[in-house]
Amino acid sequence: MTITAETHAHPSLSGLQDPWRMRFYTLFDDTGQYAAAALAEHPDALELHLTVLRFGPATVRALRADMEELKRMARRLGKTRIVGLRVEPGSEADPRWPKFTRLFGFTGQRVLQAAELRLL
Repeated sequence: MTITAETHAHPSLSGLQDPWRMRFYTLFDDTGQYAAAALAEHPDALELHLTVLRFGPATVRALRADMEELKRMARRLGKTRIVGLRVEPGSEADPRWPKFTRLFGFTGQRVLQAAELRLL
């Protein structure tokens, strides 16, 4: 598995607020790109936004391997945790999120809602 740094966000991640604080990555396996990620540092955590572009057993295996690399990266940076965030437009939570994140060892799932008031 390969995690490659990118200069720009994948289109699915381009709507993230404050993109200047994010680092963008492409995740590859033997058959090509399977995911895109954005990472941001916080004092004790690495913030992770992930878009999986294809699904199946091979993708899960690749993501498990790449999660180990992301854990190593976070530890090298002195972080004690990785916080996975999902930005979902609208007002409904995705019921698949807890099951998906548990596959990779995440716990403490929560629902966070946000609203935006643009000032022009």
